Amino acid sequence: MNMKMKLLPPEMRDWYFPFDWCPERLWALDVPTEVRDISELRWHFDVPIWGSAKGKHFDLCPSEVLHNPGRFPQHDDKIETCDISFPIDMMFTVDRFAIIDGVHRLAKHEKLGLTEVKVRIVPKEMIPFFESNWREKPAIARDAL
Repeated sequence: MNMKMKLLPPEMRDWYFPFDWCPERLWALDVPTEVRDISELRWHFDVPIWGSAKGKHFDLCPSEVLHNPGRFPQHDDKIETCDISFPIDMMFTVDRFAIIDGVHRLAKHEKLGLTEVKVRIVPKEMIPFFESNWREKPAIARDAL
């Protein structure tokens, strides 16, 4: 079990990705884009996928940020500045499609009242092309650019 999996809350261990990834390599994949109804993805708002402060991991649900503007400025800023022209990357895990990259973009869609979102369904066979080592220097997320 990698370090990230050890930090996960129990409610996420069944479906969260058991590997680390490099965002730039993920974005570079040639995967078609499709449109999904945002209602299919809202369940992500109710799992503690974010950190509430620097150095914290998996202790903040996106719904807390959306319902409490100003309380988590680091996430408010990411939601405000993220570029929703980029699709959300997803993969099927166990029993559902889960977001690999793009929860802030999903939150922005919700905040704007949009009902459809562009997604890319990344096949599991492509994991070796974007998987990374936990100890690699973290890349800058596209949402932060």
